[in-house]
Amino acid sequence: MRVRPSIPLALLLALGATGCTSEPEPEGPTSGGTTSETAPGDGRGGNGWLCEDMSPANLRAVAGGELAEPRELVVADDDTSWVCEAYDGQAPLLRLSVVVGEEGREEARALAAETEGGAAGPDYLGESVIGPRQGVAITLCTDPGSEADARTPYSITAVALGDSPEDVSEALRSTLTLTAGKLDQGVGCSPKAALEEAAQTTEAP
Repeated sequence: MRVRPSIPLALLLALGATGCTSEPEPEGPTSGGTTSETAPGDGRGGNGWLCEDMSPANLRAVAGGELAEPRELVVADDDTSWVCEAYDGQAPLLRLSVVVGEEGREEARALAAETEGGAAGPDYLGESVIGPRQGVAITLCTDPGSEADARTPYSITAVALGDSPEDVSEALRSTLTLTAGKLDQGVGCSPKAALEEAAQTTEAP
């Protein structure tokens, strides 16, 4: 059952909260700005805040070169799930999603277990696995509708679409990091708590 925050996350992010509890992303060749050079998607409404985390550099890395007709598609945008897909013309490049609640965490863990060549990601992404073509990061964030100490899982997934066998794990890590940082600024997250909870789950009989 998904936890439904009483305040839409997109609104909280738009307020520009300044608090940050997770570690900043180390500088890297694929980290960088938003998709200001990317044409708006033709998705089903919504504000598409998640699409901003698909940086031009990361999309070029996934595409293997410059983009001819970059566009984004908002697939889901509600209080508990956000999905954005990036394309170059009709060629799919990247799907980025955030899901709130226990069901989303279980689905993310299942995806992590299926990730070929996956390895544990950096601690600042919480419970995470990053492979050549897909990455998962699970953190625990403040639930706006509950007591101050209550946290709920926020599961972030980045999946390279298409049939290319190229290893784009660095672009996926950077994309996950951008999204995790925005979540932290918006609602306050604890990757450390997510790691500790995952360890307790693993150790439980």
